[in-house]
Amino acid sequence: MTDDRSPVRPYMHGYDASALKNWSPGTDRWARHFRSRVPLAPRIAPFPATQAHPDLATGPQLINLTYDYDDAFFTARKYGDAFARRLLRYWQYSDFYGSWHGLPVDGSPTDDPAHGLVNLPNPAYTDAAHRNGVRSLGCWFWPRSGDFEDYLEQRPDGSFPVADKLIEMAAYFGFDGYFINHEAETPPGQAARLRDLLRALRERAPEGFHLQWYDTITPDGHLDYFNHLNADNAPWLDVSDSFFANYWMTPEGVETSRATALKLGRDPYATVFHGTENEQFGFDPEYDPRLLFPPTQAARTSWALFGSHFVKELAPGHDDPDAQDEVFRRERRYWSGPHEDPTRSGRLLPHDRQTPRDRDDHRAWDGVAHHITERSVIGSFPFVTRFNTGHGRAFFLDGRRAADRDWHNASVQDVLPTWQFWTRAEGTGTEGTGAESTGAGGTGSGGAGPERADAPLSVDFDHELAYDGGSSLLMSGPLGPAGATTVRLYKTALTVTGPERLAVTAHGTDSADLEVGLLFQDAPDAFVWLAAGSAAGWHTTTHGLDTFQGRTIAALGLRVSSRRPTRCAIRVGELALLGAEFTPPAPPEDFTVDEALRDGESLHVSLSWRLAGHGVHHYDLLRDDDGSWLGRIYDDVYCLSLSAPTSAAVTRLRLVAVAPDGSRSAPTTAEVHWPR
Repeated sequence: MTDDRSPVRPYMHGYDASALKNWSPGTDRWARHFRSRVPLAPRIAPFPATQAHPDLATGPQLINLTYDYDDAFFTARKYGDAFARRLLRYWQYSDFYGSWHGLPVDGSPTDDPAHGLVNLPNPAYTDAAHRNGVRSLGCWFWPRSGDFEDYLEQRPDGSFPVADKLIEMAAYFGFDGYFINHEAETPPGQAARLRDLLRALRERAPEGFHLQWYDTITPDGHLDYFNHLNADNAPWLDVSDSFFANYWMTPEGVETSRATALKLGRDPYATVFHGTENEQFGFDPEYDPRLLFPPTQAARTSWALFGSHFVKELAPGHDDPDAQDEVFRRERRYWSGPHEDPTRSGRLLPHDRQTPRDRDDHRAWDGVAHHITERSVIGSFPFVTRFNTGHGRAFFLDGRRAADRDWHNASVQDVLPTWQFWTRAEGTGTEGTGAESTGAGGTGSGGAGPERADAPLSVDFDHELAYDGGSSLLMSGPLGPAGATTVRLYKTALTVTGPERLAVTAHGTDSADLEVGLLFQDAPDAFVWLAAGSAAGWHTTTHGLDTFQGRTIAALGLRVSSRRPTRCAIRVGELALLGAEFTPPAPPEDFTVDEALRDGESLHVSLSWRLAGHGVHHYDLLRDDDGSWLGRIYDDVYCLSLSAPTSAAVTRLRLVAVAPDGSRSAPTTAEVHWPR
């Protein structure tokens, strides 16, 4: 466990009773650096015709509890200079995201840390979650050091200072509620007041605020994991919105959970989340998730995942930036299934706990997509993606390499493809019809067996070359005149009114042709294909959509074909569906160097500016002398480290506001004066 608690680099911390009751943004060190500023995006209505599994019910929900503390437990940060970070590329299957780990109280010693009852979700992950319509939850974990009585203080009017502060903190830091994990025997009187505190918290919280109770203590404070919802623990639903059932599920327990929720007049899908423990058991948990999703019945309750970060932590060389392809492959297998294609999900080995198996054998896992339908937030113009995963080996602006270093920041991750990756080999007689066949050979990236020109191209994110950000979408492999590859990418609900247009920026070769496909709600089985060019280097192709006025685009896809045998590598750097023209943002205001502290040959700089009220998607920070990229954020603060200049004692910085369509403001500059 590393400790890099620099006095000049902001890091997150936990909160004990004193810190909670006395909390304010003005006294919480670096609080302004850990706010999520991205609003929660609304999701579009389900449309089964475009689902990977059209018959899969859309009601069951999912919560994903996983770590979010960046590179070190004691120094959780929002962004950093490393590529080997798990930032989660599959938000489309979750409804809630939460942390579970706890963080040391600010100032706590390294050798004997005192952990707070509450820790906040990392705001970079909250930004990514919100951009995908996922609610982000903070974590409450007891036992911790100290006396629990200190948290239960009540004012004469009956209100609870801790409850009020939890609401205030969630509003300031920009998240959506709390996961309550109270795993300690608690005296009956304290348990009763805990229920009163949670009731006050829930009653005073704004609309959309969510409390999830973990199956721990009974209402009288006895620690007892029932592993399902029943009459004994159901009173906790009087003071919470949902219930996370402990992991050891049985058929009888699952049915009891469902029956109890129905008896209470509650929707089982909104109320009960039965848990699967992946951190310990990996791809092969001791209990079968199909107990929740029986083949011959509707899903019984919703689902909770704990420890989905195992896909990185158990991967060989998981912190080696050159070994991340295996991490990404494992993540695809976890979410999309063993074939790495959500349309072909489902385990390849039977569930047999009598036979010892490797917890790392992905063939024992169905894939989350086998049980939970994909969701989407793409319901209005503009929609722009640069396929930026939120980390990279370099940073690109307009196809130019603007920084040559590793970096990560989940806060600026794009909305990534709904399906990763739904690929098909297509015959030559289907041009313009959208007919698809299953083809042969591997699907997506990581497919087994030799490459063949009649198999789908490999599809993956590429971190070697990008148009904007750190990655592009790469389609590569052998391609011949007897077939093409189609890739379904995004689930949408975009109604064309007339002036809208589509633009795709790609980097390819002149031996293969790229098309972008539109699938409409009124004809969900037939793509309409529009040419997207075949020139080498980065090029942009634009199409007006006025001929589709009144129709609703339900999905977006790509198709690659060739008139002769070739080996292709086509990268898509930007896919944009644009509405009315954006006015470029105004130059940022009040760009200020708040602090510059020297540390050897580096200078740690804290910057701030005025956050625009609308019309800005993010801000880019650059050096003014050479235009090299320094950082990207949607916030009004940023911290960066500069290397010592060779001669000049002043470094000028440039701040640019960028609109959702990519149009840029004129820059605003600020000067960093190097201390002697």
